[in-house]
Amino acid sequence: MKRKLIPVAIAAALASAAALGARAEERVYRIEASPHVVARAPDWNVGAADGMCRLRIWVDDRARVRLRGDQIEVATESGRRAFDQGSVCTQPLPAHPVDDFHVVIERGRGSVTDVRQPDYRNAYAGRATIYDPQPGGAVYQIVMAWHNPGAVVGTYQPPVVEPSAPLVADNATYDEVSACQDLVRDRFLDRNATRDAYIEFDSAPVRESIGSETRARIRGGAWAHNRNESRRIDYRCTVDDASQRILSAEYDVVSRPRLSSIQ
Repeated sequence: MKRKLIPVAIAAALASAAALGARAEERVYRIEASPHVVARAPDWNVGAADGMCRLRIWVDDRARVRLRGDQIEVATESGRRAFDQGSVCTQPLPAHPVDDFHVVIERGRGSVTDVRQPDYRNAYAGRATIYDPQPGGAVYQIVMAWHNPGAVVGTYQPPVVEPSAPLVADNATYDEVSACQDLVRDRFLDRNATRDAYIEFDSAPVRESIGSETRARIRGGAWAHNRNESRRIDYRCTVDDASQRILSAEYDVVSRPRLSSIQ
């Protein structure tokens, strides 16, 4: 009787280990491509009072879409690699505050979560996460729209938005520092979910060896702010050079007072 139970126990343990491994893999953060210029819709008009982008993204499980100016970036958070399938915009996302920023699904079998409005804390980048709950991937068509209060039809020219990472080209490189800082910022905003919380990266990060041929650590410092206080933080990321991925990101609040609201 006991002999029959041993294979069952081993199988259960292997299944449990596989499940844990799968969950760990889901936490891996991967930027699959540098930001690229989004295509212009037939009704492109930088002076229009209202703007929108119709984003067509292939997703298998979970992916993050980030729009800044006329640059779009798709990052896979879990599942197979997500990618742009022909998104178009009627104008670049302005590099100043906008009104009525919203994201809706026009076509897709899942949902859109974690919508972040563009503001000065994130360099006026709009963001959303697409969640695909069913097996296999699918194309999602979502609309990211806004009202541009600074537009004057026929005369308005939006400020030039510098890309936050190199554009895709023959010699494009992976921007590990930007990927690390983006993930640290996400962790911070998840823990400090208020409109006035933001991070200011103000020091050059240092890359350290951790005794691996393919992995290294990035360390840096920043200021964490909200309306009432500012605190120094130290952050660190583990980078895998072989797959060009950020495997983990953490930060510590330095000298946090007893009643600090920053986490």
